[in-house]
Amino acid sequence: METLFFSAFAIAISFAIQPGVIGFESLRRGISHGWTAALHVELGSLVGDATWAVIALLGASILFQNAVITLLMSFFGCFLLLRFAWEAWKASQADVDFEAGKTEGNNHFMAGAMLSLSNPQNITGWLGMSGTIIGLGFLNPQPVHLAVFFAGFMIAQVIWCFFFATVVE
Repeated sequence: METLFFSAFAIAISFAIQPGVIGFESLRRGISHGWTAALHVELGSLVGDATWAVIALLGASILFQNAVITLLMSFFGCFLLLRFAWEAWKASQADVDFEAGKTEGNNHFMAGAMLSLSNPQNITGWLGMSGTIIGLGFLNPQPVHLAVFFAGFMIAQVIWCFFFATVVE
């Protein structure tokens, strides 16, 4: 179980650290409005992260009963993660306009939640991550395995929120 927890923790950090819409919006709002704004965007994104995690983990427990579907979904998820990594790298080379955010409203939490819930990267990320449980040897995941994975993922995400907001300021 420790392996599952720490694997989920590491996956969550690698998921959060990649350049993307949440990171850029947190950075933009943090520069414009300070630490609290960046933290609220990050914490708001946890709503979407938790939603997609529950959907993926509950769906994964059903889908992974079939070995062929498990293998196909794992390959598909890996392909999509690599594609998004490539697109994130390309996006990181572009210039960011920090001045455009000075006029947005103050509901930073809602902005983070909406960005995370509407981000297709979360869906593809979870397609790739849900195969991790199987890869760690949990061929027939029980609810406790999914709960441990979810806990490791969400704890890492919360830590990341505070870390990133601090770095932005």
